[in-house]
Amino acid sequence: MIDHKKNSSKKELPTFFASCPRGLEELLEKEICNQSITDTYLKNGGVLFKSSYTKALRVLLTSRIASRVHEQIAQFTIQKEKDIYLQGIKINWTKIFKVEQTFKINTLLDRDSSDRFKNSLILSQILKDSIADQFRSLKFERPNVDTKKADISLLLRIEAVNHQDEFSTYIFLDLSGEPLSNRGYRKTRFEAPLRENLAAGIVMHTDWQPENETFVDSMCGSGTLLIEAALIKGDIPPSYLKIINYTEKKIKPWAFLYHSKFLGDLRIQTEFKNLIHLLYTQSRNNLVKFKNTKLYGLDIDPRALEITRENILNSRLPESLFELKKIDATMALSPADGPGVVVCNPPYGERMNEDLEHLQTLYHEYGENLKKNWKNYKAYIFTGIPELRKNISLQTSKRIQLYNGNIECRLFRYNLF
Repeated sequence: MIDHKKNSSKKELPTFFASCPRGLEELLEKEICNQSITDTYLKNGGVLFKSSYTKALRVLLTSRIASRVHEQIAQFTIQKEKDIYLQGIKINWTKIFKVEQTFKINTLLDRDSSDRFKNSLILSQILKDSIADQFRSLKFERPNVDTKKADISLLLRIEAVNHQDEFSTYIFLDLSGEPLSNRGYRKTRFEAPLRENLAAGIVMHTDWQPENETFVDSMCGSGTLLIEAALIKGDIPPSYLKIINYTEKKIKPWAFLYHSKFLGDLRIQTEFKNLIHLLYTQSRNNLVKFKNTKLYGLDIDPRALEITRENILNSRLPESLFELKKIDATMALSPADGPGVVVCNPPYGERMNEDLEHLQTLYHEYGENLKKNWKNYKAYIFTGIPELRKNISLQTSKRIQLYNGNIECRLFRYNLF
């Protein structure tokens, strides 16, 4: 928990915010704490934490769950819209970015603040005006806005305070650039894919023991669950493709590399260089260390299996690590004796316009096959229509609420004996 009452005589560590898909906040907090970061605070959709800048970069490079990592620029309370301007113009923006750099602002409101402030675009505009006016007050030109490929991306986050007439307001600087969920191995679009960090969260929630349990995705789609499971098995950082490209091709994929704070601090640059070298070496070594390991991907659609093979090739993971098979999941036998984990993300209507009656039959037949042919496995079903579990005549042993974008989902667990 972040302690705001610590001795002010010590130099206070900067605050960061790591965002993630809703429902994965506790997994993200655990990842952050594993970096020897002790000051954390759970928020809806992410985790606030205090750490050194370099530790925050380590979170950015190694978290499987984070969508983005932001540095907090300011925190204050507001009662009305114009307070954003009055607070924003106090910030020395020339220390954060240069006038020739472009910027953009996204605004997020929680439920209560969205009742008070109806239009997030207006709030973004107010903050933008305060930034432009401050640059001009210092005899600079006003910096340009670029809503698509800005050099500097700011997040304005507003939350209600205990139902009072005040709202906590945060301004964050995005360190990530491209979403961290974009690992780099998915080139071809496939119908209704899971984001990579959500897929990683699902695998982590399965309690899979990689050293002694088989892993099967019985409806593998584009192979995201399989690849994320392999990265977990191999202890390979999720940003490894970007790390390799940065080291070998000098491609700069992260926004912080262009920020004034990073460019103006030789110590941070040296620590980052050492961190990158460590993770690069770890990634290269671990990519060739898989032994006696198989992950199984099943799908009835040959196009899905083709895209899975393409994504495996893009991932640079050993192709021998995976065994893919075209088969209907409602008739598939377990490819290896248990113990093991079988997970699937079946169609759930809202995302693919599936016929509900067909889905009910699919879920029922899939559950019957699990009972007959998957002894000594833990089965997990991720669905956006939780009511469909009623068509599976198995006892649910665990249910976890997650979100796929704005779709409220459930991850159900079934113990098969």
